[in-house]
Amino acid sequence: MLSVIMAGGVGERFWPMSRSRRPKQLLDLTGRGSMIALTVERLRGLSEPEEILVITNAAQRDAVVAALAGRVPEENVIGEPVGRNTAPCIGLAAVLLQRRHGDEPMVVLPADHLVEPTEDFQRLVRAAGDFVRAHPSLLTFGVRPARPDTGYGYIQAGERVGETAGFPVHRVAAFLEKPDEERAREFLAAGGYYWNSGMFMWTTSAILREIAVHLPDLARVLDRIDRAWGTGPLPEVLKGLYPGAPSISIDYGVMEKADDVVVIEAAFAWNDVGSWEFVRDVHRSDEEGNVAVGDVVLLESSRNTVVAGSRLVATLGVEGLVVVETEDAVLVCGRDRVQEVKRVVAALREGGRRDLL
Repeated sequence: MLSVIMAGGVGERFWPMSRSRRPKQLLDLTGRGSMIALTVERLRGLSEPEEILVITNAAQRDAVVAALAGRVPEENVIGEPVGRNTAPCIGLAAVLLQRRHGDEPMVVLPADHLVEPTEDFQRLVRAAGDFVRAHPSLLTFGVRPARPDTGYGYIQAGERVGETAGFPVHRVAAFLEKPDEERAREFLAAGGYYWNSGMFMWTTSAILREIAVHLPDLARVLDRIDRAWGTGPLPEVLKGLYPGAPSISIDYGVMEKADDVVVIEAAFAWNDVGSWEFVRDVHRSDEEGNVAVGDVVLLESSRNTVVAGSRLVATLGVEGLVVVETEDAVLVCGRDRVQEVKRVVAALREGGRRDLL
């Protein structure tokens, strides 16, 4: 089975630890290794190392290569010269993998999600691979919502079209934008709605066919890259051709428009590691509801998340805060504002503080 790991993001909500050259996927947020290394380990037994392709950006490539040394061949870590969102990333991966390995099932995963247990993940991915090998469908993995979350897009499942290894497969009736809380509660009560996980499965030929139908401008760029194969070093080929690709997501550009799109429920625990609140999912809290990582002293404090990277952090008489300390910056915000940390990054960028980005 072919595997693609999308690792081009920065993870601005994890500032100040996540930076442009050391993004979220390279951080050890669980105590078990970097997010991208955990993603690669999850694929062990599904794909051989040479069948795993990692798409990152040129600025991060060396750091990703170092993080995956011994796990993925260096030549399988591809640096995009410019970011163009997920559709070009996935299309490029499909072209390269089809060139090297032919028309095979291809699973697409973000680099920074936490999925457990590995056995359940692999069982479902194998079943999905069997399905797309027999059907020309585009398959997405939907996560059964645990709460009326307004931070995710949703997938509405339609008619059942079959099963694979005992897992039901449903036609996708609709992709839905992030809802308000009232609508999210309606989705949860109705059933048949899933969080859009951003994980996919298809054959290389199926996704390239749908890109040709729905994103012809991208298809033309990918065709030029394919025809330029072997005419020079791949980084130089990409530098000359890839910037011509449109910037568009695979969801908006292809999945919402294609006719044969199916969903299978993700039968495993999933976390998209979207903000500093994630730390509370993987570390125990004390009796006062505090979660502390690193050298931390908490006095008369409650419901705080404190991450000390290089120095002692002490709190006194505070509650409901997130405090993250690094060598050159400290973040302090309310736990109910963690989704807005990107505003800090934007303010630093506007202020010319690139040394902190």
